[in-house]
Amino acid sequence: MLTPLLFAAALQVTAPAQQMPAQPAHSGETPAANQAMPGTQPVPSDRPMAAPDMPAKPPAAAEAAQPTPRPDPAKLPVDAQFARYDANGDGVLDKAEYGSWLVALRTAKEADFKAESPAARGWIDGSFTAADADRDQKVSREELIRFLTPQAG
Repeated sequence: MLTPLLFAAALQVTAPAQQMPAQPAHSGETPAANQAMPGTQPVPSDRPMAAPDMPAKPPAAAEAAQPTPRPDPAKLPVDAQFARYDANGDGVLDKAEYGSWLVALRTAKEADFKAESPAARGWIDGSFTAADADRDQKVSREELIRFLTPQAG
């Protein structure tokens, strides 16, 4: 019972009031029966009541609430740290530079990681070979991003 009243009150507050010319009373009706309540619009009985016009463009707050495209998750760490491990500044990582990056990543998670162990050297070499797509013995930013991005399968 209270909900329809609140809804009607909200419509009255948000809908602009329009003045319509007075209509003659239908046969058998009194003039008071044909008048609209103050603040509302009279609606002919032969037409259904229309919803208020909705704006064509959503308000600015709604646009701000739209999700923004997510950046490539592999690109973020590469862009943030590539220059740090590119010791000679040539824009690519050679095997030693790439290896120092992998060792830093691994020791951040495993404090007891031994980079000099045969298993660690094999892991670094295999990773470098997989990341170096064009086999030029260097890993570019693009190669590294592609290597770190999971492939749909």
